[in-house]
Amino acid sequence: MIDEGILSQESRLIALYGVNAQSSPFLALLNETFRSLELSGYAIGLNINPEDFPYMVRGMAQSKVQMALYEPEYQEVVVPLLDLSDGCIRRSGICDGAYVEESKLCGKCFYPAAFELLLACEGVSLEGSRILLLGAGTIAATLLPLMGVLGVKKIDVADPVVERAAEILEKNSVSLVSVECDILRFQNGMEVDVSKYDMIVNAVDIHAHGDKRIIATKGANPRLVLVDFVRGESAFSALASQLGCRNLGSEEWMVSTALCVAREWLGAKIDCDDYMKILNRIR
Repeated sequence: MIDEGILSQESRLIALYGVNAQSSPFLALLNETFRSLELSGYAIGLNINPEDFPYMVRGMAQSKVQMALYEPEYQEVVVPLLDLSDGCIRRSGICDGAYVEESKLCGKCFYPAAFELLLACEGVSLEGSRILLLGAGTIAATLLPLMGVLGVKKIDVADPVVERAAEILEKNSVSLVSVECDILRFQNGMEVDVSKYDMIVNAVDIHAHGDKRIIATKGANPRLVLVDFVRGESAFSALASQLGCRNLGSEEWMVSTALCVAREWLGAKIDCDDYMKILNRIR
């Protein structure tokens, strides 16, 4: 049930859909972000079993929920249930948000904007960089066009199915026309020479996976930046400690996403000072 006492007449309600949404760290961070920016918005968590998810999504237009965000387990499942999708969703097949407009459910993909904000606020430039992108699935498809725009020099895409990696590069060939691209066959625990890259992006598994060994490494590169999209402990946390390099993971990614939600749906003016302030509060 929604506590009516927490909502003013001007409040905008955002629901986070997930199997365990009510205990999600992203839920707490959303409300921390809204408070920090002094916004009249509030996020609630809706725990939904997979079999009930389609019914809940279709009923959103008749509920008090004006906007919805989706935990990773539902970000692909929701796509066929949308009435309208933005370009990112059509290109990638992943959706992390939706809103109702004229009784239609309109999908929104925050990944590119959140990734760009994350890089800007962390002072990371992709101009002339060499990137290893682990995974050629939905998340990779949201990021590849942006990487081309931001001036990446070389991208190696590693996927268990090399044909899928080839397909995703072909689909984004226009955006990557000036980028040198190569394909690797991904295997869990595959050895990677980290001296060859400026950034390694894990788009293989967006669920918490602290117990997994995504890659093994050889060489040294303290300037390497690891990027992960999980909400929870990641194999990249231990890897960053081992290599002595930066890891932009759970907390950084959730803050940048929450800020993009606040900007897009609540009209907030955001900057990197907001990013650092919220990040320092939750650490």
